[in-house]
Amino acid sequence: MPTLTEDEPGLRSVSIAASVLNCFSAHPELGATQVARELGVAKSTASRMLSALAAGGLLERAAGGRYRLSLRMFELGVLAAERMPVRDAARPVLIELQQQVREMVQLGVPVAGHVAYIDRYGHAALGLQLSGETLHRVPGYSSSAGRALAAFDDRIRADTLAVPRRQHTPFTITDPERLHRILRAAREAGWVSTREEFTRGFSSCAAPVLLAGRPVAAISVAGPTTHILGLRRDFIVASVCRAAQRVSTLIGDWLCNAAPNASCPLTSAAWPAPMTCSR
Repeated sequence: MPTLTEDEPGLRSVSIAASVLNCFSAHPELGATQVARELGVAKSTASRMLSALAAGGLLERAAGGRYRLSLRMFELGVLAAERMPVRDAARPVLIELQQQVREMVQLGVPVAGHVAYIDRYGHAALGLQLSGETLHRVPGYSSSAGRALAAFDDRIRADTLAVPRRQHTPFTITDPERLHRILRAAREAGWVSTREEFTRGFSSCAAPVLLAGRPVAAISVAGPTTHILGLRRDFIVASVCRAAQRVSTLIGDWLCNAAPNASCPLTSAAWPAPMTCSR
């Protein structure tokens, strides 16, 4: 929960409003009493904030004096996903990767211990259209993309392991010590896989998109377990690693070209040596 310490009344109001919206990430509906208790503010303050956010279109009123997120929040989320530089840089690489592996490919970013897929491409055999489906979110601990992100960033790892863990399938790994070992191995290998941990019969592998050594996204390939972790596993792993490395370079070059300073430490010439994915 954010600490509300801003001295200026205007900044404090904005901080409280942001904190109120954050409360809805864990609850479908909330009233003033529960918001006040979670944020440690007066009920009257929580009530005013909820009313103001509803008037602004970010919340909508539900039964019993409660509130829920409005579709305007979803619209803003879609716009945010569509305007992320990493999505633009990754799109041609994702399409090429999908054509190579003939499985579903995804671009995921970290969101509060989860992974939000901001671009996704599949094919008819998987019952998916070749289009960019956005904002599908899954827990990071049970997804290969979430593990790829958590393996390379301490804060993302802490957020991922803080999410309440449950077994989506009999194969979902929830033990924290075992997850720590998996993340250490993923950082060393440069990629990670999950075997039927979110959906029975389907598995995935992923590699991180790194910007100056920090993960900004992860590319994953998902499909039937025999396709992903069977005889084609090494091919799938090599393909997803190459794609992640290409996007890392593209997003670094894009940011440097957009910067007014010609001396940019993120240019491909100064880029770290490509991460080698061991298998």
